[in-house]
Amino acid sequence: MDTNEKLQALKAFHAGMGDKNYFELLGVDESADDAAIRTAYFNLLKLYGADYFHHVVDSEGRNAVDEVNAQLRKAYDTLSKKARRDAYIESLHGNGDMAQNVDIAAVFEAEQAVSQAKALMERGEFNVAIQKLEKAHRIDPKSPEVSARLQYSRFMVSEVDKSGKRNSFTVKETLECLELACENMPKADFLRVYLGDVEKLNGNTENALNWYREALKLNKENYTAKREIMLIEERQKKALESEKAPAGFLDKIKSFLESKGLLSK
Repeated sequence: MDTNEKLQALKAFHAGMGDKNYFELLGVDESADDAAIRTAYFNLLKLYGADYFHHVVDSEGRNAVDEVNAQLRKAYDTLSKKARRDAYIESLHGNGDMAQNVDIAAVFEAEQAVSQAKALMERGEFNVAIQKLEKAHRIDPKSPEVSARLQYSRFMVSEVDKSGKRNSFTVKETLECLELACENMPKADFLRVYLGDVEKLNGNTENALNWYREALKLNKENYTAKREIMLIEERQKKALESEKAPAGFLDKIKSFLESKGLLSK
């Protein structure tokens, strides 16, 4: 297809956009997942991407190029993430007034708040992260990810007793919240790390180890899970060696005499 043919195809696409919704514009079903939507978008860019039409200078052609690319980008931005996609689907099947049904801009705002919270949590700034997550939760109270991150952050800043453990009710509530999120997000390795952290801080080392291993099964590159498994196994190894080693000076003498056959075991 030569340059002129590509331009004519773009103009035909532009003329046919009409009242198409974003799914129709990208040529995908409402059941399409992130990968399918991404593929559809980039396939369309190969045909109608603005980079192919730098030579177009007449107002009609330039307008068609700009509008097609703007609409394709808007469609992709809206459908490329599940939360936005679900909100858009809800708006399509409501009363036809998107503003009354779902505020897409608010969904974007919630995603931004979660992204900021994740960075804060990685730095251990849980109190500030909680503020961001509470904002996201107000916008999208049904999000299992937001609920899980918020509950985990609250757990991390909760008071500890003299032994360094959290209130049993807080532990139970956090574990239940995270486990429920795991059911809704079966491939989320970060949730397994959170569960491991909660169990570790509550003194349940074996449970923690199992959760970290689960996280690593889902994502072999999960650095936190790798590190925690290594640390726990190293501590277990040292504890085992300590149990086998003589506890004091007299035990050392006894061990020495036994090794020389001068003292029966």
